[in-house]
Amino acid sequence: MRIGLIDVDGHRWPNLCLMKLSAYHKGRGDTVEWHRESRRYDLVYMSRVFTDSYSKDFTGIIHADRIVRGGTGYGLDNRLPEEVEHTCPDYALYPQFAHTAYGFLSRGCPRGCGFCIVGKKEGLRSVAVADLSEFWRGQKEIKLLDANLLACPDWERLLSQLADSQATVDFTQGLDIRLVTSEKVALLNRVKTKMLHFAWDNPEDDLTPYFRRFAEMTAVKDCRKRRVYVLTNYGSSHEQDLYRIYTLRDMGYDPYVMIYEKATAPPVTRQLQRWVNNKRLFWAIEDFDDYDPDWRKCNAPAAREAGKENSKRRIYDLNNKLQKVLTEIDRTKEKIAVQQTRLRELEQQKTELENVEIVGMVRGLSVAPEELAAFIKAFRGSKAGAPIFMEREGNESDGLEQKME
Repeated sequence: MRIGLIDVDGHRWPNLCLMKLSAYHKGRGDTVEWHRESRRYDLVYMSRVFTDSYSKDFTGIIHADRIVRGGTGYGLDNRLPEEVEHTCPDYALYPQFAHTAYGFLSRGCPRGCGFCIVGKKEGLRSVAVADLSEFWRGQKEIKLLDANLLACPDWERLLSQLADSQATVDFTQGLDIRLVTSEKVALLNRVKTKMLHFAWDNPEDDLTPYFRRFAEMTAVKDCRKRRVYVLTNYGSSHEQDLYRIYTLRDMGYDPYVMIYEKATAPPVTRQLQRWVNNKRLFWAIEDFDDYDPDWRKCNAPAAREAGKENSKRRIYDLNNKLQKVLTEIDRTKEKIAVQQTRLRELEQQKTELENVEIVGMVRGLSVAPEELAAFIKAFRGSKAGAPIFMEREGNESDGLEQKME
């Protein structure tokens, strides 16, 4: 079978259902690939996590004998078959996330919050559904998708598996701060944590004592690793939103604003989200009243002028550097020219000295011009031996010495 996959929400986050379906069908010998409009498939899976508020449905062309749509974006009743649910995901489907494992150790949440679909879809009890080995294959990072792991009766066994893995763990969906105990924190402290997520959704619940207690016990002291989701536009006033944000920051947590149904949120709530979630602004501007949502527009002309001035300054600096380099090149050329002149002078002096020495050696000898030329050549580097006239003169001297004896 030829299987086509469509990640309706996009590829910014891996779709766990599609990864499991891909692994399941590949294990059966089927051909699995991302859907292409030009191809025909026996079966196409479309998976969608979000509704229209966050992502739009796929509207492209599909040529397939059968189409299966699944995910919370299409409803709460669809489920993966049990054999697919417990298949290790096909991580090759998203190579950009190759070093990260994704999965659930538990499902369900007892809170039953009105804004949350977990209770309706997974149940109002948190139960263990898998061991870590089911979806972790030694990756350096684990992104845990559990809705309420601390509410699970098997929390100790599951947290121990995370701690023993020595992988960096991101508790992406949030830990229930109200269920924190010293025993659970002690085990959490054994986990190599990348990010802890909590939530303070209901402004009527005073969670301050829980957050303070956890801050005292946890080994995670970096506030950037202690993020807290703050739900807005769900029965809370702007003052209540600000109170939770300021209180969390003062206690050493990093608030992160979530807007329920952004399309209906008032402008001040959207501005609040931009301020809080832009961490550079949030940590630089302590009070929301000092935040100007139009600062980009107001500062645009000045920013453009500043950019022009910076460009001019950079060009000026580059020209100065270039002139320095060119000056240094000219100086080097002058030094080379001086050295070349000196070298020529030394070569000339060497030639003159050789000529003087040659003249001294041949003075008083009766030498033919061609013999003298051969001598000069031998003297200046030839290894051919002494010229003939030198040998002749030597022989005549030896004969003279013998006669005298």
